[in-house]
Amino acid sequence: MRIRVPEEAVRCASADPQRLVPLLLDAARGVSDARHRDLVHALRVAGFTG
Repeated sequence: MRIRVPEEAVRCASADPQRLVPLLLDAARGVSDARHRDLVHALRVAGFTG
């Protein structure tokens, strides 16, 4: 998560969103609050809402 842009992480999540979205969110949260917010925004833009 440190070197990936949020949009790239979202593309990865599309393979198995139910399994990968929570893992990506946890990883982003471990990096920083800002990275977590950016990923949440990218997921919403891509249509992954929860």
